[in-house]
Amino acid sequence: MIAGPVVLDTRTASPHFPGIGRAVTGLARALAVRADSPPVVLLHNAVPDERLPLAALRGITCTASPFAPRQQWEVRQLLRAAGACLYHSPYYLMPFAPGVRTVVTCYDLIPLTVRGLFGPARRAAFWVAHALAFRAAAAIVVPSEATRRDVSRLFPTHASKVEVIPIGWRFADAPDADEARRLRTRLGITGPYVLSVGSNKPHKNLRTLLDAWARRVDQRRGGNTRCCSLVIAGPRDARYTGHLPQARRLRDSGHLIDTGPVSDSMLSALYQGATLFIFPSVAEGFGLPVIEAMGHGVPVVCSRIPALTELAGDAAAMFPPTDVDRLSTLIDHLLDATADLEKMRENGLARAAAFEWDRAAAATSTLYDRVLREHP
Repeated sequence: MIAGPVVLDTRTASPHFPGIGRAVTGLARALAVRADSPPVVLLHNAVPDERLPLAALRGITCTASPFAPRQQWEVRQLLRAAGACLYHSPYYLMPFAPGVRTVVTCYDLIPLTVRGLFGPARRAAFWVAHALAFRAAAAIVVPSEATRRDVSRLFPTHASKVEVIPIGWRFADAPDADEARRLRTRLGITGPYVLSVGSNKPHKNLRTLLDAWARRVDQRRGGNTRCCSLVIAGPRDARYTGHLPQARRLRDSGHLIDTGPVSDSMLSALYQGATLFIFPSVAEGFGLPVIEAMGHGVPVVCSRIPALTELAGDAAAMFPPTDVDRLSTLIDHLLDATADLEKMRENGLARAAAFEWDRAAAATSTLYDRVLREHP
């Protein structure tokens, strides 16, 4: 039994970390409502994210960001002052000598597994920072077997520490149909649409999706293509511009709506109204939008890569991640195949049922207990 407290670092609950931030708030909220959870304290930013359950769990303010060198001593001092028995960081930039037993979550190692994303210096810095975090940790949580294999291959001395705990997909109560329609209308979405969610970073492969959609538009020009739009939602990084010419062309012709980043409630509304969901990434550690779409009853098309094959099983239609022709053909076929879409919807709902936050919180609590027993 954990005497506590466990300090869960939620400083990544900020716009800078759209994926990790959602995951850590989901875990915090699930731990807050479990009767058998250990005493948990949330380490948060000076202005805490409104999604954090600070009405249920005590919070500690930290003024140092995960990127600030002074976090190396500031977080350690806060842990000591809180009497922490365990520290859990969801991000590899953390105090590398926190002074208490530590769990770190590694969602992916994409900068090391995908060539060309970063230069040699940044790749080396990424590797060193992970090596330091893994050395400090008694356990390394990963969301998938695909990420476990990557960690074990690239950091073999830490392979025995790795624990697979998939994350949940629910982040907000779904708005009712009328409210969802109103939210979508605010974004200019009034007709049928295909949805994709993700950033414009290179591994998200947005260019392939846009090229496939443009090919569909060009091949069916003069037909009813205009009645179905492509909607893409997610943060946009100004460093990556390769998709922009095609995006402008599609947007100017009325075939694309780019919403940018959206709230959890708006995202739920987007999922609810979508005819089809497409996720074209060339690399993922988990692939949260895939299971999120399935949980909302949206048929899914995704790239055939290890993490997504593991996550989606046979509930999604898949394509080679750089095959524009195959993706365009698949979209055309499915938009005209009502029976196939309904079967995919049913399979997706069944698949998503296995990815609930309560399960993740239960497995994480068990891990906390084991770390404290095995590392006194």
